[in-house]
Amino acid sequence: MRSGSALASACALIALAAPALGCAEDAHALVGKALSAMGQGRDLHTVAQLKRTTTSVDFDIVEFDHADAPYIFSGARGLTIVDDLQGQRRVSDEAQLTASGAPPPYVMRKLYGKDGEVGQMVMAGKAARAWHMEAPMAWQTDEPIAALLLAEHADDLKQEKDTSLHGIPQHLLSFHQGKSPVRIYLDAQTNLPSAIETTRSWHRATSGDLAWNAWGDITDRVDLMNYALGEGVRYPGQSDTFRNGVHLRAAVIDEVHFDNTVDDKAFAMKSELPPVTAHNVDDLALGEAIGLAPDPKKPIAEIAPGVVQIPGSWYSTIVRQDDGLVIIDAPISAGYSHRVLDEAARRFPGMKVKALITSTAFYWHVAGVREYVARGIPIYVRDRNVAVIRALAAAPHGLLPDDLARAPRSPDIRSVSSPIILGKGVNAITVMPVPDGEQPMLMSSIPGAHLLHTGEMVQPLGPGGSLLYPEALLELTHSVRAAGIDTQGLSMIGMHMSPTPWTILESTLAAAK
Repeated sequence: MRSGSALASACALIALAAPALGCAEDAHALVGKALSAMGQGRDLHTVAQLKRTTTSVDFDIVEFDHADAPYIFSGARGLTIVDDLQGQRRVSDEAQLTASGAPPPYVMRKLYGKDGEVGQMVMAGKAARAWHMEAPMAWQTDEPIAALLLAEHADDLKQEKDTSLHGIPQHLLSFHQGKSPVRIYLDAQTNLPSAIETTRSWHRATSGDLAWNAWGDITDRVDLMNYALGEGVRYPGQSDTFRNGVHLRAAVIDEVHFDNTVDDKAFAMKSELPPVTAHNVDDLALGEAIGLAPDPKKPIAEIAPGVVQIPGSWYSTIVRQDDGLVIIDAPISAGYSHRVLDEAARRFPGMKVKALITSTAFYWHVAGVREYVARGIPIYVRDRNVAVIRALAAAPHGLLPDDLARAPRSPDIRSVSSPIILGKGVNAITVMPVPDGEQPMLMSSIPGAHLLHTGEMVQPLGPGGSLLYPEALLELTHSVRAAGIDTQGLSMIGMHMSPTPWTILESTLAAAK
C-alpha cells in the first residue's frame, strides 16, 4: 500500500523545487475524485460486473468517395457488453441492425480476457466462423470505470499539463496499458471523465485489422457525454469514437447495470465450429485468405505471358516488361508486400521492380505500400488519392516498427491525372483514371495481353460469382468507351478478380436494365 502522508510530503517537496511538475499522488488523487464523482451512491471498487446495451451508428472511413468527411454510412449495430471489472474479462454480443426491423444478418459474440479473444459469428441462423487470437491492444480502455481502475493500478500513472477539450478545462492523466499509451481527460469542474484516448496498433490477421495495420500507431479517442444517474452511478449516456481525429462511431447507451457479483454464465462461449487461430497480419502467406473476407481459392498463376496474378482476399499482379517489373496493387500489409516482391524475384530473377500501381486508396488495398516506399520504388497513384498515400507513408510506427519506420525515406509518388504509358512492347501498360467513377480509382490496360485491370470497379463476389454493384459497372463502361479501349476479346482482372470476359459485365448491365 502507498503511504499517503509520505507521498504527500514528497509531493510538497517536489512542488517547492519545481512547481510546474506534476506528482504521482496528484494523479492518484484525481483518479479517486473521478471514481467518487461517478459513484455518487456507491463505491465503484465494489462493482464486479458492468453490463451496458448500446445502439451505434458507424461510418466507413476506410473506403470513400472523397478522402474527408462526410463519410459513407457503414451501418447500425446493437451491442450488449458485460465487463468483469475485477477479473479483467469482457463478453460482447453484436448484431447488425436493419432499417426494416428484419432479423439481423449476423450476430457476433466475442470473449476477451487474459487468454486473448475467442469469438464466433452466426449468419442466417447458422454458425459461420469461430476464432481464437490475441486480444486487441488495450481493449478495456474504451469504458470509463475500467479505464479509471486500470489507471489507479498503473505503475507509470502521471498527471500531464492541464488542457481543454471542446472548450472545457480538463485535467489530463496518462499511463500505459501494455504497450499502449492511454490518456484520460477529466472535467476540471465536475471531475467526470470527458474522454479516453488510447494509442494502439491493429496488427492481427482479421479483415478489420487489415484496413488499419499500415497506419501504425492509431489513436482512438472516446468522447463521453450526457451523464445520467442510475443505480447510484453517474454514467455517460453517449460515447463518440474518433480515430486519428476522424469521427468513426456514435453510440447511445440504452441501458447500464452495476452488480457486486459476477454472473459467470454471461461469459460462456460455445461454438459448433472449431476455432481458427489468427496470427499477425505480416505472417500471412501469399494467397492465404482472411476470415470474413473473400477467398477465391485459386493458386498463383501466369494468366498471360509475363503476367502473374496472386489471388487472395485481395489480389496483386506482377507484369514483366523488357526493362523491369510492374506490380499492380499492394494490399494487406508490409510483410505481405515483402512476400510479393520475393515471388517476383523468384519468377523473374535479376529483374528490378520499377513501379507499383495503386488502383485505389482504400486502406485494405494500400496496406502494403510502405514496403515499396522503403525500397524506393516509384508509386503511381490516382491524383485524388495522393494525399492518402503520403499520409500513410508518413504514419508513425513506434509500437510495431516496419522497414520504413526503421529506415525512413520519402515516397516517390507519381500522380496520375491522365493516361500514361509504362514500358514498351507486348506488356506495355496504359494507366489511366476511371473518370466516370465516383470513387477514385485507376484502371490499367495491357492491350498486348488483352487484359484490363479494373481496380475494384468489378467484383464477382455475388451469388455464384455474379458481379456486384451495377453502378460501378456502368461507370467503368463509360470510362472504357471514353478511353477508346477495344473490348473485343477483352478479359478483366482486378482487386478481387481472376480473368473474366468483358461480355460478363455487359450481360450483367443488361440484366440490371
